[in-house]
Amino acid sequence: MMPLHARTLALAIGWLGAAMVGCSASASPSPGDGTGAAGDDAAGGSAPDAGGALSDGSGATHGSDAGGTPDSDAGVLSGDAGGTVDASDGGWWRPSSATPVHFHWQLSTKFAVPADVLAGPGPTVYDIDGETNDAATVAQLHALGPDVKVVCYVDVGTYENFRSDAAQFPASVLGSSNGWPGEQWVDVRQQSVLLPIMKHRFVDWCSNKGFDAIEPDNLDGWANSPGFPFTEADNISYDLAVAALGHSLGLSVGLKNLPQNAASMEPSFDWALDEQCFQYGECDGYTTSFLAKGKAVWDVEYTTAPSCAQAGTAHLNAQQRDLNLVAPGVSGYSYQPCVPDSKTSW
Repeated sequence: MMPLHARTLALAIGWLGAAMVGCSASASPSPGDGTGAAGDDAAGGSAPDAGGALSDGSGATHGSDAGGTPDSDAGVLSGDAGGTVDASDGGWWRPSSATPVHFHWQLSTKFAVPADVLAGPGPTVYDIDGETNDAATVAQLHALGPDVKVVCYVDVGTYENFRSDAAQFPASVLGSSNGWPGEQWVDVRQQSVLLPIMKHRFVDWCSNKGFDAIEPDNLDGWANSPGFPFTEADNISYDLAVAALGHSLGLSVGLKNLPQNAASMEPSFDWALDEQCFQYGECDGYTTSFLAKGKAVWDVEYTTAPSCAQAGTAHLNAQQRDLNLVAPGVSGYSYQPCVPDSKTSW
């Protein structure tokens, strides 16, 4: 087992006092990998190189297709929210690294329009909880302009007893606690059990509400202590099946917190989201894979400020946020992007 990042305990404590704000009665959000800041990636990375420049990932100006090559203009339907939609390959959104794509991640509090909107002239992505936010909120965000995309947060690697579909998880797939109240790792080897549950989530929580993409969380159970003897290969097989499921519904899918596997996973995912890649010296995993292929990558730091100069060189969307990922106006809120929302170029 590899140690968890220090954010886990801090999020758990902070969330208990704030996460119930604005939540629906049908589902009580929980922290971290449920509805707080997120996944438990391994903290085994070395410290970032002092002054070392990240590789330049400006590459292609379009998103990449499943084979990792830039999409041809013949298939492009639109270029909104910093990406393309390719009619020849499923028609889902693929954000590009060519220009900054502003990223507003809010999981511990239900999103409110217009109170929580941080408007900027460039492409903007809002990543919010899929179950606790409704279709009206997604529609309101889309109405802000053609450069706005909305990402649906869904936990795929752990069971959460506060979710409305908790009864659908049989006891046979429930493993050890992941450190959050009411949450347990699931046995990713049992894809025939888990994938139908995830399909219902992707349809009911994401697709039917008009979301553009999915942020699947907890893709790395093998690197923790899940309570089952599944291997890295077992987990990766499940992760790839989750990506394929999202794509089958016309949804863009992001890779979450797997820098060590980014190169092999890149062809199957449309963008990446990492926590603390600067703090743990893991950013190169994305600059040599997703960014090298022109795909957008977001990095969120909590206790360490990112190197904005290095991020800009690599075309990596980096920011520093509060651990609880709360809404603007809520105590403790902090949002410091390397590229201000008023800027539209690197």
